[in-house]
Amino acid sequence: MAAIVQVINGDGEFESAGVQSFVDKNELAQCRTNYAVVAIMGPQSSGKSTLLNYVFGTDFKMMDAMEGRGQTTKGIWMSKSPKVTDTTVLVMDLEGSDGRERGEDDTNFERQSALFALAVADVLLVNIWCHDIGREHGSGKPLLKTIFQVNLKLFAPEPDRKKTVLLFVIRDKTKTPLAKLTEVLEADLDRMWDSIAKPAAYAGSKMTDFFQVQYAALSHFEERYEDFQADAVHLRRRFAPDAEDTLICGDEKLPGDAFALSIHNIWDVIRSQKDLNLPAHKVMVANIRCQEIADDQLRAFAADQAWAGLQEAAGLGAVEGFGPQVAGLMDSCVKGYEAEALYFDAHVREAKFGELGKRLLAAVQPVYQAQVAAQTAAVLTSFEKELKLALLPGGAASGSGGFVAAAAACRAAAVKEFAAAFKKHLHIQGTPWDGTAEAAALEAALDAHIAKVRDEHVAAAVARAEKALSTLLSAPVIALLEVCGPGMWPRLYGVCRDAAAAADKQLLGSLAGYGLAAAEAEALSEGLRARARAAMEGHVREAALTRLSRMKDRFQEVFSQDESRAPRMWGARDDIPAIAAAARLAAANVLAQLAVIRPPPGEQQPQQQQQQAAKGQLQAEQGDAIEAAVLQLARSSSDAASTAATDGAAADASSSSSDAAAAAASSSSHAHGALDLLSAATWPGVADESRVLLAPHDVRTSWREFMSYSNVAVQQALSAQQANRLANNRLPPLWAIAAMLALGWNEAMALLFNPLLLVVVGVLVLFLRSLYVELDVEREMARGALPGAISLSHKVVPACQSVLRKTAESVQQLMHSLQEGQEGQGAAGGGRAAAYTVDHRANSSSGTPAGQKAGRYTELTRRGAAAPAPSSAAEFTDLQAESKKAQ
Repeated sequence: MAAIVQVINGDGEFESAGVQSFVDKNELAQCRTNYAVVAIMGPQSSGKSTLLNYVFGTDFKMMDAMEGRGQTTKGIWMSKSPKVTDTTVLVMDLEGSDGRERGEDDTNFERQSALFALAVADVLLVNIWCHDIGREHGSGKPLLKTIFQVNLKLFAPEPDRKKTVLLFVIRDKTKTPLAKLTEVLEADLDRMWDSIAKPAAYAGSKMTDFFQVQYAALSHFEERYEDFQADAVHLRRRFAPDAEDTLICGDEKLPGDAFALSIHNIWDVIRSQKDLNLPAHKVMVANIRCQEIADDQLRAFAADQAWAGLQEAAGLGAVEGFGPQVAGLMDSCVKGYEAEALYFDAHVREAKFGELGKRLLAAVQPVYQAQVAAQTAAVLTSFEKELKLALLPGGAASGSGGFVAAAAACRAAAVKEFAAAFKKHLHIQGTPWDGTAEAAALEAALDAHIAKVRDEHVAAAVARAEKALSTLLSAPVIALLEVCGPGMWPRLYGVCRDAAAAADKQLLGSLAGYGLAAAEAEALSEGLRARARAAMEGHVREAALTRLSRMKDRFQEVFSQDESRAPRMWGARDDIPAIAAAARLAAANVLAQLAVIRPPPGEQQPQQQQQQAAKGQLQAEQGDAIEAAVLQLARSSSDAASTAATDGAAADASSSSSDAAAAAASSSSHAHGALDLLSAATWPGVADESRVLLAPHDVRTSWREFMSYSNVAVQQALSAQQANRLANNRLPPLWAIAAMLALGWNEAMALLFNPLLLVVVGVLVLFLRSLYVELDVEREMARGALPGAISLSHKVVPACQSVLRKTAESVQQLMHSLQEGQEGQGAAGGGRAAAYTVDHRANSSSGTPAGQKAGRYTELTRRGAAAPAPSSAAEFTDLQAESKKAQ
């Protein structure tokens, strides 16, 4: 018994494992290309399996006439012919066409199987009854037409290369000669070939270019059984390769080991070809009519007055009961379709019903979305109002939960309100719109509004904190910049730190209940600290731009005011050069502090402290070096200016002091290895240019301008001091002298006639005059009678000691000069002694401004030097008079 394998099952699936096993079992690989494939096609119950079994000796299942006519072969089966021994013949038995089991609607498989047989087989047997020749459907011409057309499109065979043998086996032959039957068949085949749609490459081709048509006739199986067997034997002989009318051609084919893979691929290609899936007549009618019914129902729905009214109302706002009304209209449309399409194909009816539902949803969706938007807007408006009320003083946000709790409560109420409104007014029964996406969109909008309100409140709180920060920062920073004393920068950063801490405390307090995360709170605090530092640096940069005026103000403050902040009167005891030097140092401190922005102390994080310790120390040392260089320049300039004033070079004070300062500062810098400010182009070690407020060149320029100003101020002070001295040494008016002579004549005579008393009174007068100058009575009493008296009472004893000490020193100097005069020439010595006596007298009365000024003028005149320029013509006249009197 020959082995049989199912190649294609009834569901159209290829049985790969069974086919491969069949190929291996029949050793098809050893046959190489010496094999042939024979297939048969034809109507169901036409005796195809019987024909194959009698011709090739196979054992395909045959129909049992006693059980009735029906489907015997399902799918495609294959077997090897045991009776053809000259070559290996593989026989395929196909499921019959036009079977009642599949019905008129399931004709796709018979076309696929017929095309598969045409593509795989070398010889295709077309089993046809004799009495069906000349008929259209009975002879299977529509099936042949379809597979011929798809074969050209799908496999693109080459003409005259490999021709498949089409063997028309005419069953139950009659008295009609075979020639007449073949003539009819050939005419039908030619007409069918001409009528099929061919690709452009096959436009002029003929059927004989691709197929070799052969014919065979067999006797009736039941009525002429012996003749049927003889005809079967005769047909079998035609499958021998050496037969005269053999059907086996030597065309090229694949080796036997690739047979299973080849037919599998061919079946996959055929299964994917949609041209074979032609609908049945009633399916086509159902498609057309169901589509028309759906279109009619949609037009009726669109023209419905109720739907038009809903559309119009929906454009004006939310419509109560919108969902139930639309659901009723849609249900009416669907029921109308179902009633009219009831009698058409179920599959088509359901498919068109699905399309109708989609089109209804597409028509309703815009209006539905508008209603959802209107309802969402109403809920959002209510939510915004409730949230605003909750945030008012005394509202829900004032409670323990704060903003977060109030917002969450308002949000939950809004979500609940929307859910109730959707269920009542928006939900359309039978649609996929269940409100989940709509609720999610509403929640997203609520969250966005909450985030917006929160951001606005946070921004407002930050603005208030920044305003408070500015208030807390500006006054202390401006006060520190007015002085610009040593250690200003740590104090500035301390002010920034304290102001930022106070503003941060205010900010975090106002944002309590807003759900600030630790990172967010830290970011806000860091922003306030950065804002404080930026504001402070802004004040410093502004101060750097006005550095010269600040230096002048600081100089005037120190130079023109004493320790008690009272204006200086420039008395005889005031050391103007020393005061000017201190004032210049104060002004230099202003310039030094405004040169470079110092780094904040202790700014590094704990994990960075060790790494940044050296860098921070270096920056601090750089700041100290800059400050030291500026102060050294100030000291050198002050020393040079003092020397110039002492030597009387007041006219050239500015240029002389600048040159002297340059030389002194340069020599001092080279001597100590410090920063040479006079030759530096940049600040060494300051890599960040944004920290530099004043370059070394700007510092030098500013200091030269300042020195010009300060020298003028010092010269004016010296002139005022000299004028005060001269004013204090003036004699009483003539009438006063005349009055004293008239009223004190008796006393004067008594003194003249009593030399000892005269000497005592003279010494006492000189002592009291010196004590008056030493106490600076006029300046002390300018404060007021009581404060002046108290201050003078404390200064009496030290002043007496100072006068006695100066008197003793004058006596010693007089004695020393007398001894030197006795050793020199008499006349010259006498002149020098007289001059010294005059100078000593002037020095003895140096406590008076007039005496000091006159003595200084006499000394400068005697030396040949230029005396200080008087401030006015009257002062010049008085100065000459005093000088003559002193001489």
